[in-house]
Amino acid sequence: MSYTIDHSHDATAFTRGRQGHRIKYIVVHHWDDPAKHPTFEGTIRWFERGGNNTSAHYVAEAGRVAQLVADGNTAYHAGNWVKNLESIGIECNPRCNEADKATVAELIRDLQAKHGPLTILGHKDCTSTDCPGRYYPPTSVLAPWLGGGGGAGNAKPATTTTAPSGDLNALADAVLRGDYGNGEERKRRLGSKYSAVQAIVNQRLGYGSATTSAGPDLNALADAVIRGEFGNGDERRRRLGANYAAEQRIVNRKLGY
Repeated sequence: MSYTIDHSHDATAFTRGRQGHRIKYIVVHHWDDPAKHPTFEGTIRWFERGGNNTSAHYVAEAGRVAQLVADGNTAYHAGNWVKNLESIGIECNPRCNEADKATVAELIRDLQAKHGPLTILGHKDCTSTDCPGRYYPPTSVLAPWLGGGGGAGNAKPATTTTAPSGDLNALADAVLRGDYGNGEERKRRLGSKYSAVQAIVNQRLGYGSATTSAGPDLNALADAVIRGEFGNGDERRRRLGANYAAEQRIVNRKLGY
């Protein structure tokens, strides 16, 4: 385990037990808008005070995790009572840097080892909200750290060859949104449709009709855009070139726009 876990804090707002429901989901949240400069310690204090009658099971950032509600109890985090009863909520550092993602993914893997192949959701999958911001969709954002073999609750085993449903252009749209990851993950998840879909993606991105390349790492580029490495406006458009439209869609989605 590369993170430390702190059990010395307790949330105020929670219900003991789960009223007969079993845990089915992990719901990923972020603490708040990064512009508000929220902190790990401040988020813990908020839940200790019962802020807005809300809570989460875990608060996580790079290298450290605090557990405020036991897994067997119901935290108030999803904005949906049934989902609360059936899920574990993780509040994550909204800056969503590489180290944050690595720790959150490791925590998820540890919870799945304990409770089984829980489906991973974003908060906005449970109720109307912009949360979890840059972590959405969590199975795509965290995919490089969750690993294969069903590490993500929604993922297929690494050996699957079953192609997803949908026409090729719709699947290409999904690839450009970042829904199918990159490299070997994309090839595995698209199965027998990989070559045809990748050809459409490459053509849209100006790479010709070659079908052997997995194309650019769109999620990594989007993270770099969010960090400010490609500037704004016309500068960003110029530096991203043919990738601009696809990257901007992923950036907007990660930021909850």
